[in-house]
Amino acid sequence: MAGLWRMTSNWPLALKVPMLVAGLTVIVAIAISQVVLSRLAREQEASLRSITSAFMDGVSTAVTPGLQRQDVWETFDSLDRARRQYGAVNALFVVVLQPNGQVLAASEPERFPVTSPLPPHLAGLLGQEGNLVLDEEKGRAWLVRRIEQESFQIGTVLAEIDISDILAVRREVLWTLILVNGGLTAVLGLAGYLLVRRMVRPLSLIQQHLTAAGSGRPELIDEDQIRHAAPEYGDLYRRFNAMIRGQAEREALAAELANQEKLAMLGRLASGMAHEVNNPLGGLMNAVDTLEVHGDRESVRRRTIDLLRRGLAGIQNVVRAALVTYKSAPGPKRLTRADLEDLPFLIQHETGAKQLNLDWQNELAEDVEVDASAVRQIVLNLLLNACAASPERSMITFRATATSSTLDISVADEGPGLPELAYQAVAAGAAGAGAPLGQGLGLWTTSRLAARLNATMSLQSGPSQGATIRLVAPLGEEREEYDVGAAARADRAG
Repeated sequence: MAGLWRMTSNWPLALKVPMLVAGLTVIVAIAISQVVLSRLAREQEASLRSITSAFMDGVSTAVTPGLQRQDVWETFDSLDRARRQYGAVNALFVVVLQPNGQVLAASEPERFPVTSPLPPHLAGLLGQEGNLVLDEEKGRAWLVRRIEQESFQIGTVLAEIDISDILAVRREVLWTLILVNGGLTAVLGLAGYLLVRRMVRPLSLIQQHLTAAGSGRPELIDEDQIRHAAPEYGDLYRRFNAMIRGQAEREALAAELANQEKLAMLGRLASGMAHEVNNPLGGLMNAVDTLEVHGDRESVRRRTIDLLRRGLAGIQNVVRAALVTYKSAPGPKRLTRADLEDLPFLIQHETGAKQLNLDWQNELAEDVEVDASAVRQIVLNLLLNACAASPERSMITFRATATSSTLDISVADEGPGLPELAYQAVAAGAAGAGAPLGQGLGLWTTSRLAARLNATMSLQSGPSQGATIRLVAPLGEEREEYDVGAAARADRAG
């Protein structure tokens, strides 16, 4: 039974329920058939016992005079008349035995000669006096009746009855039950299949819409279908539509949050670049004015041109760092020491506004096999977060080292420590889930980039003790190319 249940556990409901109905119908039919056949057998046996008892009474009465006189011909004649009188009994033979067990007379004298003993298989029946012995396989029944006179046994009568007609009736009843029950089972099974298929049809509609939603094309169930559905399915359809609407609202909210974070990051970048470019521009304009007035003097011209060159070099560094960081690259490349050295220029506006000190320890001695663009984005995000969290005139520490197998980068600040949402954002990014509401996308994006590098991020924070975020990335390992914008769109429903 357990094996059958496991085998049918994956069957569709429209097939499983009709099969269950058909199975129950078969069980009920078998039980009813057993009751009917048992009752029929008892009724037939009782009727046969009554008829054969009357037959044996008549035979015993008829052969008693012949037994008393031991007259073979009179006894044979009495048997012949009794068989004709009780023809409905269908006796195959009747044997009259003397007290010593020898045959006195028989309806088939050639088979049972006078004074001969009974065959062993029939002699064993003599102990069943008064009982009806049945053999349904052979279709035969035997009866034994002792004939007594004044409490003395004067003989015994043995009769064999043909009961094949009675058994044929049983077989007809059995086949009738089989055919009727089989027909009922087929009809009920088909009716159950059609009814269940009609009942589960609304679930197919839900399945279609769930499939469409899973492929990124969610659709609402039409209101007309909801109105014509059964109450329980109508409620299910309404809940499904509410889920789709809620998902759309969450996607819109996540998209708006991502757009706001993007605009904020672009604003900070633009502000920083404008500040870093504007500072040397004032000096450059002064240098141009100096050249215009005192350009004929060699010493002034040399000093002014040198000032122009250094100012333009500073602007070039800021622009080049921004281009390298945000320009789409054809593919990952090896990280060099120089890839990290120009990052301080991108955060000069943040560090200058708060008069922050930067302890820069870039200990990379040679190129390492890791995606330079992803590492630069991670470090820039961590540095910007550290600047935002640090109080004025505090210290930000950056350290980068590499071994033959790993790249180790850490950024530490002296701020108030990381909030709980920061841990949630890092965990969500590592798990591939959407960014938690109420937290910017900086740490979440950093965690997603770290996951792309198969790297691990660890956060250490304490109240009024600052925070340290450490990235350990294996060298030479990388997942498939990662698009932050695409990932945010795909995961914003989370």
